[in-house]
Amino acid sequence: MPRVFQTDHRAFTALRYHHHGVSFATIVLEGGYTEVRDGVPNNCAAGEIVLHRASEEHADYFTSAARCLNVELEPAAVHGAFESGLPTGAVRSAVDAVVRAFSTDAGGAALEAAVLRLQSALASRPPARHSVPDWLRAAIDRFEWSGDPPLREAARIVGVHQTHFSREFHRHVGLTPNGFRRRARVRRASELLLETALPLASVAQACGFNDQSHLTRTFGAALGLPPAAYRRVFAR
Repeated sequence: MPRVFQTDHRAFTALRYHHHGVSFATIVLEGGYTEVRDGVPNNCAAGEIVLHRASEEHADYFTSAARCLNVELEPAAVHGAFESGLPTGAVRSAVDAVVRAFSTDAGGAALEAAVLRLQSALASRPPARHSVPDWLRAAIDRFEWSGDPPLREAARIVGVHQTHFSREFHRHVGLTPNGFRRRARVRRASELLLETALPLASVAQACGFNDQSHLTRTFGAALGLPPAAYRRVFAR
């Protein structure tokens, strides 16, 4: 039977870069943390599920005290692009079943059935990229999101009205264009913080922020710790 186990973490503590020998899901029961994998930061909050492939290297910083339920999975259950997020549909129902079986100590058979249900729901979910129409994907791929061009230029690339673009963008991507740009800038800033020794003011300028203060406010709100602390925690 796949292992299911709980981990508890104190606030403001870190797990340095590490990997696991199996694919697994982390269900965030309480609290939250910031995780970096492949140089990309992600905010993992209570109620979300985070998937990892076997041997995928990552590091974590717990922005608050956190309690997590970890479920080992078959490799086929972890496929395609996946970021942490609130599960929906069959995955949500399966997550709830795993948490319920574990917390009530329902017994090995019930927990195993819940894990198999979760694996099946994850394995059958469609790749996220397929939910985005080709015309919108073209705008996402071609527009310089972490740069300075006004957002109306993203709509112009594909020849649609800005209002229609914004509405369809939010419907298919789950973020407004402004929110998507903010995330792109934070990710670009993360890359520069971890891979270069650039001063914070230069990072801010390279990522489209007004100044260092703007970078610090936006970065801290997104990831739970300011850029200088982020660099100390996650730089190798």
